[in-house]
Amino acid sequence: MHVKNILRRFGFDVIKYHDFYDAVVRPRNIRTMIDVGANIGLFAKEFRARFPRIFIHSFEPLPSCFEQLEKTLPNDPHFKAWHTALGETAGEVVMHQSSFHPSSSLLPMADLHRKLYPKSATHTEVIVPMARLDDVLANENLEEPIMMKLDVQGFEAHVLKGAPLTLARTSVILCETSFLPLYEGQPLFADIHNLLREHGFSYHGSYQRHFDPRTNTPIYEDSIFLKDAQKTP
Repeated sequence: MHVKNILRRFGFDVIKYHDFYDAVVRPRNIRTMIDVGANIGLFAKEFRARFPRIFIHSFEPLPSCFEQLEKTLPNDPHFKAWHTALGETAGEVVMHQSSFHPSSSLLPMADLHRKLYPKSATHTEVIVPMARLDDVLANENLEEPIMMKLDVQGFEAHVLKGAPLTLARTSVILCETSFLPLYEGQPLFADIHNLLREHGFSYHGSYQRHFDPRTNTPIYEDSIFLKDAQKTP
C-alpha cells in the first residue's frame, strides 16, 4: 500500500493482473462494453479503471440505484447511463426490489435464495420501464468489437432474446448463470449455454464462482462466452 501511494503521487496507478480483463478483454481490442444490470456502477467503475477509452453503456432500472450509477463516472465522455430494464418487449413491468439491492429482480425470489441469503429476502414492488436492447441501441454508433456483461438476477434469457442484432456484433459475453434456481422461472446454466450457442458463442470458463458454504455445491457463477471464430469455406 505504501508503494502504491508513492506511485500515485507521481501520477501512476497500480492495477493487479486479472485473467478475464488481461487475457480475454484486452487481446480482443474491445471498443464498446454493454453493462446490463449495472446496479450502482461498481463493475463499470472497475472496468473504466482498466480501460480508459472503451465506451460503456450501463443499464439500470431501479431509480435509487440509477441515481448512484449516474454519478459513478462523472464527466466521462465515453459513458452513458440508461434508466431502463431490458427484455423481449417494451413497456412497464413490476420489479421486486430486494432489501439487498443487488438481489433485486424482475422475477420473484425463490425459497432457496431466501434460505441461502436471508438478508435479501424482504422486497418491495417497483414499476420500472422496459425496452429491447436492440431498440435502445439502434441509433447508437457502437464501435466494434463489443463486450456484453449481463447480471440481471435470472432474467438473462429475456434480455438476450431482445438483442439478436446486438449479439451478432458482440465478441465477448460475461453472464451470471445459476446452477440452482434462485428465482422463480429462472433459466439455469445449461439453458443460457444453449441459447448462446444458437448465436455462435462457446463457453470459456468462469470469472468467479459462488458455492453453498454448507455443502460446497456450486450455486452460480459469472460465465465467460466467446464468439466462435468464423470458418472460411
